[in-house]
Amino acid sequence: MRTMIFISLLIFAANGAMGQKNIMKQAIEIESPINIPSEEVRKLFTPPPSFNQLKSATETMSEFVIDFINFPEDAKTAFMYAVSIWENSLSSTVPIKVQAIWEPIDANILAKSRPALNYVNFNGAVVLDVYYPVALAEKLSGVEMNGDGPDIICSFSQNAAWYFGTDGNTPTTKYDFATVVLHELAHGLGFSGYLKVENNLGFYNNASNLPGIFDYCVYNNLSQQIADNSLFQSPSSKLKTQLTSNNLISYSTYNKNFPAKLFAPTTWKNGSSLFHLNESDFNAEDGSGLMTPYTYKGEAIHTPGKETLEILSRIGWKTVSFKYKELKDIEAVSTPIPVNISVVSDLELNNSSVKIIFSTNYFSTSDSVNLKYDETTNLFSGNISLNGLSGKILYYFKAETTEKQVFTSPSGAPGKNLSFRIGPDYYPPNLLHNQIKIASQSPSLIDVSAIAEDNVGVNSVRVEYKIDGAMQDPFFLTGNLNDDSFNGTLDIPAQLSASSILEYRIVAEDKSARKNSKSAPSNGFYLVDIFELEDPVSGYFSDFNSELTDFVSTDFFASIQPGFSSGLLHTKNPYPVSYINDEKQNFTAQLKFPIILEENGQMTFDEIVLVEPGEEGASFTDNLFWDYVIVEGSNDNGATWLPFVDGYDSGVNESWKSKFTNTIVNDFSKASGEESMFLKRFVNLTNNTNFSAGDIVLIRFRLASDKSVNGWGWGIDNLEIQSLSTSTDELMADSDYSFYPNPFTSSFYIDCANADGLSEVDITVTDLLGKTVFRETWYDTQFNPLRQVDLSGALPGVYLVRVMDDELNMVTNKIIKTRYLSGKGD
Repeated sequence: MRTMIFISLLIFAANGAMGQKNIMKQAIEIESPINIPSEEVRKLFTPPPSFNQLKSATETMSEFVIDFINFPEDAKTAFMYAVSIWENSLSSTVPIKVQAIWEPIDANILAKSRPALNYVNFNGAVVLDVYYPVALAEKLSGVEMNGDGPDIICSFSQNAAWYFGTDGNTPTTKYDFATVVLHELAHGLGFSGYLKVENNLGFYNNASNLPGIFDYCVYNNLSQQIADNSLFQSPSSKLKTQLTSNNLISYSTYNKNFPAKLFAPTTWKNGSSLFHLNESDFNAEDGSGLMTPYTYKGEAIHTPGKETLEILSRIGWKTVSFKYKELKDIEAVSTPIPVNISVVSDLELNNSSVKIIFSTNYFSTSDSVNLKYDETTNLFSGNISLNGLSGKILYYFKAETTEKQVFTSPSGAPGKNLSFRIGPDYYPPNLLHNQIKIASQSPSLIDVSAIAEDNVGVNSVRVEYKIDGAMQDPFFLTGNLNDDSFNGTLDIPAQLSASSILEYRIVAEDKSARKNSKSAPSNGFYLVDIFELEDPVSGYFSDFNSELTDFVSTDFFASIQPGFSSGLLHTKNPYPVSYINDEKQNFTAQLKFPIILEENGQMTFDEIVLVEPGEEGASFTDNLFWDYVIVEGSNDNGATWLPFVDGYDSGVNESWKSKFTNTIVNDFSKASGEESMFLKRFVNLTNNTNFSAGDIVLIRFRLASDKSVNGWGWGIDNLEIQSLSTSTDELMADSDYSFYPNPFTSSFYIDCANADGLSEVDITVTDLLGKTVFRETWYDTQFNPLRQVDLSGALPGVYLVRVMDDELNMVTNKIIKTRYLSGKGD
């Protein structure tokens, strides 16, 4: 059986993310800014930048992928025209996916838009504990984060008086569609956030009470940052006063010389306040009016405008990104410490400005080393000389653009900084581990992967194990050069049996002189339950009203649960969460009886799935597909497992999903399963799966849980596989005849030695549809009571054998042809 071990988290710093690998989930209840139509006429046209070049451009700075829903063709043309303007204005190596919906909207709204998801503390985040819209998060990280799901979701009124032309000659009776598309895409790209006013309180409208990156760049006229919780707590009336002060501006700590006044009326207006520019302060003729809250008839603005681009630049669309690994602790310094860093910039970078700034006295004083650019490695490199020093060293990185914009990592340095220590190390490595609980006696190969982290570096990660109390030679995992993961395959030399006792522990040792180490578990060994497979069968059924003897599992149980009148197979209620960020913990129940698959064999069971649903639009294997359940099979004795169907969650049924999500408190769903919630699931075992008729397949049920929201779990009842018996012994139909071997690979025998008075018999073999595949008359039964039936030309599957004697007595028996035989000891 393939078994995975995960240990701790690697520490990696990129763009000031300071080692946090975990991709946080979507902040809830984000609201879409809206575009309000004005009856006022404002006849003007601001053309796009480099208009002629734009029309003929074949290379763009970014790529937008649009999913149109119910869109008319003329609207699509204008939409793509607006998209081309953004593609030439902002850069990203990751495609920006947009879902554009044509639908009825309130009469006082032309359109609305929002980021589909927002992330915090991802690898690439410039500012920690601040949410970024997914399109920007993907740009900064260089990684596709939400699979096939959209990055921007926008809706447009199907009843508005639109002008779909792109020539800027918008009639005074209509609204320019291209202008509104430019506006809405800006909201989806990040011209939006979480600040809100309700019940006389200002607050961040998400469960984490954290700002978005747009919120983070909002200041008042006293240069006080609205996101500074020491000044303006969330929620508070003081924050509400600021948000309705009509005196808010947007700028960043990198460029305070170019503030942009925001729309912050004294009465908060949902969908309009804050996430638009102030109407009266901008000249619409130069494009500055694109992001004001109102759209006028006859107005065509086909450029983002300087102010809009500046704000998007501030939040991260044009930035300097630092990518590096944090410096490890050092016990003694005898040579200069090498420093290597990658700097990626959307702005023109002054290469001579890149440096590391460090201090031995908490920045009472500091020193710096210029890092030189190497065109071969694309890295900035240098050395820090700290000979003879000891204690804690604080540091940060700094770079400037040719226009003197200053960027640091971490953001907010030197107040926020990185550190390492010089001196003796007394700290063991950090370890986390999802325990291995069961293993098959065959095969004896166990895949092991681990993550181990230490302040001075990991010297080794090994698996120590015992078989029946006897210590075995330890097995060392191989480290990955790109991160802190360790991998290998443990080949147990002894043949295990169901009575074998397998114990193990993981030991990580650091590179210090003391060789500090830590093990998991902290004391003793983990015990692994070894199980032995039964003989293959053609089918199986259980109502789970008795002990769970046909399955091997330490994670599933057969019992009567509250809300149920009879037994069911179920996970722990609630099911546990993983110990490891970004790694699933698996809970399994494996049937001990291998199943001999027949063509189009069916598995059915009743189920209730109350596990955390993935994000809207996320599909199985996407990052945003959180917890899930899955039915899997293995045709190589458990060495590898493949799905019969893709994994799924409570989102497959709306009542399950709403019951789960509507009762979440502190990352735990209080919803419980009950008998009325059962639904029937049908699984075809050979149609469009990884398996074929005749395969002997192990079957398991698995729940995969991440380190976040959990709940009741998975319940299963009335499991039926191929509607056949659970033992090959039951295939014997009459004591006068024997049919063997059963299953068989190419031929089987009929033995009538126990039958008296036979002179001849007719043998007919048919498939389950009644088609005859073999027929003959057997004349010499008295002299040769053993007859071989050759079915080497028949397909694997289940067949019926009918034997009729000369007195018309007939015996019928089921036999199974498979591609190979597998059972105990195979």
